[in-house]
Amino acid sequence: MSRTLDPQLSFAGLELSRLGVHLDPDLQRIDTFLEQHSVLIEHVRLDLERGLKKPGTGRNGITPSQTLRSLTLMRVKNWDYRELRERINDGYTLRGFTQFDCHLVPKHDAFNRAFNRLTPATLEAINQAVVQAAVQLGLEDGKKLRVDTTVVETNIHWPTDATLLWDSVRTITRLVEDLHDKLPQGVQGFSNRTAAPAAACNRSNG
Repeated sequence: MSRTLDPQLSFAGLELSRLGVHLDPDLQRIDTFLEQHSVLIEHVRLDLERGLKKPGTGRNGITPSQTLRSLTLMRVKNWDYRELRERINDGYTLRGFTQFDCHLVPKHDAFNRAFNRLTPATLEAINQAVVQAAVQLGLEDGKKLRVDTTVVETNIHWPTDATLLWDSVRTITRLVEDLHDKLPQGVQGFSNRTAAPAAACNRSNG
């Protein structure tokens, strides 16, 4: 990915543009929103060109607008990278929405590389713009917003059968103890097995 300038429309692209693109209502509203928030495109452009010595040279890459629109489409439709590429490549209206038009749609890994270049600050700016629009439309009060997250690598214990079983025992015991405190009669006939491993360990050490 190097050159992120908007590609020039071909004669076929101009003809398709003249015919018009009829988006479904949801995508049409998203299209209008993105047109009104061109500052977000600038955030994406800076991210895509970050670290490039000569971003205006080399082979064409995904433009900032194509990147933002494709990312939005992927999140709205809950598609993976391969399905995103296939849907855009095969769909006339989706080509128009993502502004690929008659141009070659890149492979799925190109979308992955482009999306991964977006910084947390850019994603925060996009989320803030969406929240502000929702508040203005009366859809949200902006005080609390629950959003999806991505997977982050972390250090966890290896999920062997024994450790998974022990996690289940500890969790069930904790839930039953909470339930025992809340019920008038408590929970009858439940034995706390969380002390069993410690007792077995003490017997083996003795």
